[in-house]
Amino acid sequence: MLKLVENRKTWVFIGGLIFALAVSFMGSGLVGSAQAKTYKQYVASLPDGCQPVPRECFEQAVAGKTFAMYDWAAWWPEELYKGFEKEFGIKIVRDNYPNLDEALAKFRLNPKTPYDFWLTNPKSVWYMKNWKLLETVNHDWIPNVNRYLAGDVKEASWDKGYNYTVLTTLGYDAYVINKNFINKDDSRIPSWKFLFEGWDVYKDRLVMRNEMNRVIGNTLKYLGYSLNSTNPKELKEAEDVLVRLKPHIMAFNSWPKRAVMAGEVWIVEGVVHDYLSLGKLAGPENPFVPCYPPKGCLLSPMLVVMPKGGNNPAACHLFLNYLYRPDNFATLINGVAYGHGHTGVNGLIKEKVVKWMTPPEAGYREKCEVLLPPAFTGQGEKLRAAIWEKLKK
Repeated sequence: MLKLVENRKTWVFIGGLIFALAVSFMGSGLVGSAQAKTYKQYVASLPDGCQPVPRECFEQAVAGKTFAMYDWAAWWPEELYKGFEKEFGIKIVRDNYPNLDEALAKFRLNPKTPYDFWLTNPKSVWYMKNWKLLETVNHDWIPNVNRYLAGDVKEASWDKGYNYTVLTTLGYDAYVINKNFINKDDSRIPSWKFLFEGWDVYKDRLVMRNEMNRVIGNTLKYLGYSLNSTNPKELKEAEDVLVRLKPHIMAFNSWPKRAVMAGEVWIVEGVVHDYLSLGKLAGPENPFVPCYPPKGCLLSPMLVVMPKGGNNPAACHLFLNYLYRPDNFATLINGVAYGHGHTGVNGLIKEKVVKWMTPPEAGYREKCEVLLPPAFTGQGEKLRAAIWEKLKK
């Protein structure tokens, strides 16, 4: 069961009110934007291999003037947002969340929060669908997504038929080492054994993700179990492993950028893709090495959904269709180095990005698991919460 922090209610209400006023202010025309093309000009300007949204979608989106997005700060390349605004004359109003649980709590407390686009995960989708707070996707309005989204993703467990979600990226939640301090040829790397037993090498300079389900899920994978297990015996084994590891955990932090860059952290459990871009800041040679454990890891899809409180769902469809143009989607992946389900970007992704984001083993994705409701509801959630409380004391 989702737990809401009561003292955040005022903050969430005020934040939502301020955001609503901003959207209203921009939609009133007081904030200028580029002149939108006509539908005929838009269609004529499309690159080869790209299809337009229907006229109805285009006209509704442009008439709305603004497009309200709720996503991570400073993640996607800015040229995607600027290009959309320039092409369609629609002002993007962005709001960022610190983590997805707080974002989910915001919708629970104020279902009418006026976002047209939310970038989120399968857990949030499950809750939002049960609360009836999501709009359905109009497939007729996203022809590029229909054409280029991989067939297995269209039928993925989190949303079979992609009726509520559109996949943007796939993250592998494994671990990364700094080869300036750790020998990347250690025989235990890239297995989970190195992370859970290698403190003799990494000298307690380990940071674990500050998310209960990710940490416990990957511990279960280390033990050879499903990360969605609800078996008390298996979860007790995971607890024992984590209690033994606890003295060697430097911190729980979902994005320890400063400490990693300073060389204070030598190994990080988390999404491996983020460290290609971080490595660009570390000097002439990227010291970070992504490690994909042979037993698999947690697979973390980032999904676009349309909350019920949005004022311009047509703009969300228009943006998704724009994003799924192969050149635009390649810009995204070259910027973030994440996995994906787009079938039309082969040859458009930089070689170093392909090498970083691709697990070395063919078929590796099939060994990985997405977090499912049994792990974050009912008995599964209760058992994990008890482990997490003991671990964080």
